[in-house]
Amino acid sequence: MKICEVSPGGIGEEIGLLPGDDLFEFDGRKVRDILDYIFFDSRESFSMTVRRGEELLAFEIEKDEEETLGLRFSDNGLKAMSCQNRCIFCFVDQLPKGMRRSLYVKDDDYRHSLIYGNYVTLTNLKPGDTERILAYGLSPLYVSVHTADPGLRRRMLCNPKAGEIVGQLRTLTGHGIRIHAQIVMCPGWNDGEELLRTLRDLAALSPGVVSVAVVPLGMTAHREGLEPLAPVTEEIAARTLDDVDALRRELARSGNPLEVWCSDEFYIRAGRE
Repeated sequence: MKICEVSPGGIGEEIGLLPGDDLFEFDGRKVRDILDYIFFDSRESFSMTVRRGEELLAFEIEKDEEETLGLRFSDNGLKAMSCQNRCIFCFVDQLPKGMRRSLYVKDDDYRHSLIYGNYVTLTNLKPGDTERILAYGLSPLYVSVHTADPGLRRRMLCNPKAGEIVGQLRTLTGHGIRIHAQIVMCPGWNDGEELLRTLRDLAALSPGVVSVAVVPLGMTAHREGLEPLAPVTEEIAARTLDDVDALRRELARSGNPLEVWCSDEFYIRAGRE
């Protein structure tokens, strides 16, 4: 990452870093994006390599935890990782043609989940990504679960890699990563008893899984060639609210701290406050 500004009084100025220098390595590992900088800038000691033209400059940093290198960059390296799914309810696939290009971007980036609160599916994580999440303690993450059933999740996301979600969440929560989960409920797919099974599976991972938001699928008039889906009716919305309320009481009786909410649309469609 190219340095564009060195703050006066920071460690960076003290060791002679200049705008135009490239931040190259921390502790022998190549810098990928701004998260590397944030992580190491919060530590008291680390090695750092900077590239200036054709020359590599090595530094051993010893500082107080609250001290900072004081660097800003021309590019934070956070170009979005793309989605590898073809979810049956995908809102991007339901957009009309001819709109601005940015609306058709399908991002699925754990870094954006941490920074912006975007929901991600974790289906495109490489082993190094998981190791990085655990090593850096990237928490909380917002995860689109939809269902805990491996086969059903593969079908709903149209991705053979989508069936590992419970194991992935168990690994993350087992290392202290907090998870806010989401379920996009599709009638005939992951509603009713299937929804309750998924909520109980997530409750088993509490308190690592902190919350679950249940939302109805959204449908537009632009679904040509997509999976036939049924909308959430007044009856389905009312039943879902009753089921979730009953489960919430069940969790409270058992002392499970998992928070489960249905979105406003369920109340509106069911005609409830």
